[in-house]
Amino acid sequence: MDPDSPIDEQEKDLFVGIFRQLSAYKDPYQSISGILKDTCEFFGFFGAFVYEADHAKVFHLFEHYRAPEAGLREQFVLSDYLSERDIKELTQKPGGIVYLKSKKTRLGAKFLELFSAKTLIMIPIIFEYQEPTAFIGMLDRRHPIRLTKREVVDADAVLSVLAGHIKMRVYQKRLEYAYSSLRNVIDKAGLDIYVNDFYTHELLFANESLAAPHGGVDKIEGQPCWKALYFNKTEECEFCPKNKLVDADGNPTQVYSWDMQRSSDGSWFRMVHAAIRWVDGRLAHVVSSIDITENKYNEMLVRRLAECDTLTSLPNRGKLVEDMNGTLAMLEQTKEQGYLIFLDLDDFKQVNDTLGHLAGDALLRQIGHFLQNESAILGMPYRYGGDEFVIIAANKTAASLEQIQELLLKRFALEWCIGEQSVFCGVSIGAVRIPLGNKTADDLVHAADMAMYEVKKSGKHGFRLSTLE
Repeated sequence: MDPDSPIDEQEKDLFVGIFRQLSAYKDPYQSISGILKDTCEFFGFFGAFVYEADHAKVFHLFEHYRAPEAGLREQFVLSDYLSERDIKELTQKPGGIVYLKSKKTRLGAKFLELFSAKTLIMIPIIFEYQEPTAFIGMLDRRHPIRLTKREVVDADAVLSVLAGHIKMRVYQKRLEYAYSSLRNVIDKAGLDIYVNDFYTHELLFANESLAAPHGGVDKIEGQPCWKALYFNKTEECEFCPKNKLVDADGNPTQVYSWDMQRSSDGSWFRMVHAAIRWVDGRLAHVVSSIDITENKYNEMLVRRLAECDTLTSLPNRGKLVEDMNGTLAMLEQTKEQGYLIFLDLDDFKQVNDTLGHLAGDALLRQIGHFLQNESAILGMPYRYGGDEFVIIAANKTAASLEQIQELLLKRFALEWCIGEQSVFCGVSIGAVRIPLGNKTADDLVHAADMAMYEVKKSGKHGFRLSTLE
């Protein structure tokens, strides 16, 4: 420093210059090497440095003034030079400034050795976990530089301003890394995600997999979600469940999920909705979806296997009970009527005994196909078990029942062809009118079964309507 110049004017010029340069920076990554040069020249140091640590706690020389001449390392690991006790002492120093001009102290000896310097003044930048994240400082390896208390205070002030800038830069870098990492995770998570304004529907965020079919993220962000994602929508989607996501005061409450089938190709998606606060504080609606088409088809296959008779491909007894309860409820509501019809094959055991069980199975399959093919007249057929079948004939009149009776008895009076064999197999049929008061599905099946047994006792191959009231 020039001893002839008033120290206050020099300080003022230095500080004004630093603040002007920093305030002019539009990019937080813009170099401060020029400021480091001015600071070194002001305080009489030979070189200056900024080191920043990476995720592995390796400090890299990020910026400098006269690095080669000053002998600055390109990188170092602090724990190679300092113990945990030393690092703790370093981070707890009042004011943060570290001014070293002697190897008499343990910390002084280690740092002066690390930087191969005779004088070192620096500020450790502490971010989290009480560990240094960066260092900014000046050094001189030519000879010791003795600063007055006033100069140490001035150096502390200058380096503190620069340290604040570096801390903001590190914070900005971490935010960018965090955003980039989170974006990569969301883009590769195997599901589609978007976020829109809860009230205006403006699309605030979309991951790549969702945006790709619509022209990419840049094309759809900023548009109303219904316009960006649906070609035929002119207003908010009628199925949007956003009102289920907030309480009466408009605060986020619960997550809501449902399954949606896309009409264009039949694909199924699990939709998950939630209300959240966006980065700017506004209420937002986050929607994620994952393709569950394969799962849905597997569920339908499992359900079909559970509800279907594998021999005849007709619905089984379990499905009959379920459908019967639904039919009774429907008929009660519409005030219509119908019939439950119970069929039992006559002398089916003789087919098994004379032609074998394979022939018996073939006959059951043919009968199942016949009942299914004539379901428009008969109603919905089920295999009840063994050689028994049941038909739910909903919305049928007494005249319709006569037509069903005639069709069944006429067909079962004819032969059935099994390979090169022909067999005759009559049928005993019982029926009951539905609904019938408060009678349950089991009650009605039993009534039709009893009516069928009356036919069996009276000579087989006939029809009887239950008198149950």
